[in-house]
Amino acid sequence: MKRVAIVSPRCHEKIVGGAEALAWQYAQLLAGDYAVDVLSSTASDYTHWKNDLPEGIEKRDGVTIRRFRVAGERGPYFHELHRKLLLDASASGGVYPSRRVRWTEALQEEFIRAQGPQCPGLVAHLADHGDDYAAILFVTYLYATTYDGARALRHRRWAVVPTLHDEPPAYFSVFAHAALRTPQLLWNTAAERAIADRLWGISTGTIVSMTVETRVVEPARENFPYLLYCGRIDSHKGCPMLIAAFEQYKSAHPSHLKLLLTGSNQLGVVDSDNVRYLGFVDEDRKFALMAGARAFVHPSAYESLSIVALEAMAQGTPIVVNGACEILADHVAGSDSGFVFLGQDGLHAAIDAVMSLDDAARAGHSTRARDYVVRNYGHAQIRARLMAEVETLAAS
Repeated sequence: MKRVAIVSPRCHEKIVGGAEALAWQYAQLLAGDYAVDVLSSTASDYTHWKNDLPEGIEKRDGVTIRRFRVAGERGPYFHELHRKLLLDASASGGVYPSRRVRWTEALQEEFIRAQGPQCPGLVAHLADHGDDYAAILFVTYLYATTYDGARALRHRRWAVVPTLHDEPPAYFSVFAHAALRTPQLLWNTAAERAIADRLWGISTGTIVSMTVETRVVEPARENFPYLLYCGRIDSHKGCPMLIAAFEQYKSAHPSHLKLLLTGSNQLGVVDSDNVRYLGFVDEDRKFALMAGARAFVHPSAYESLSIVALEAMAQGTPIVVNGACEILADHVAGSDSGFVFLGQDGLHAAIDAVMSLDDAARAGHSTRARDYVVRNYGHAQIRARLMAEVETLAAS
């Protein structure tokens, strides 16, 4: 049986979203036909990279997870570099210009190393055993596990799944150069590949994407109408703006409407009359909440796919998304369902539009949203695309 490696900065069953979820899904999709190793760090939290997971081998769901220690945690030095990057990359009003960050390559690489996770053992494993793998997939462009790991290989049977979005580090010239040297790039959406064309000058690569759960569940029956957000509740996802904008909306539009939040509460959100944090919920409860929501709201400007938005669409729920994120806006355009907003006033207008839908209009949004997900993100389609890419790499 051919061996395949998937390199991911984190791997743990409690990590339920983002690039790590994509990496684990790919491992599971391939595990029936290949011997799959996930190569990862001993950290479960990207904010500090503490070594809080055991080093060594774990077997789970037919996949071998090999974890390697992180050489050093993130510290004040990285946060100072990150602050400098934000200052140097931002224009007036905090809008990132379509240009490269004017840092030397040495400083860019210093940022990547300080950002972490630096896993010398993982890089050494690829240097010593990389030839044992028929194909290697590096998931997410941003971290040292990809930047350093790919350089350790002596062959070209590897690909990068960038999970790219428009963010300051994406403008680094070293990432553009690394992408140009990559044998194959696997994208989540056409919009993500268009961002790569704009930022890195690369328009090649295959869209593989990710499967999304499409089973229909019984909607949650709350005693009030609600909007829903699921995922990491932090500033990077735009949650402070969402909460503040919703509180302002309710001040101007008194009603029973509430905003419900589930996931990792990085902001320390406290319940109010209008906003409720439900904590972590299991998959069935999450899907039920999605199915019962008036809309699923995603305020993030930085997404390369957004699993949760697609999961909500699969439940027939309209999405309300930040138009600053090309990928999320593309889901709305591609499905002809949902609403796009820019800024707090735009969010208020989108909420008004959602709440004013009559039964027939809402049913139309629901049907188009679900059809879009079923058509583009079904299990069979994604598995076939992924296996074709692995076989192509192995044959090279």
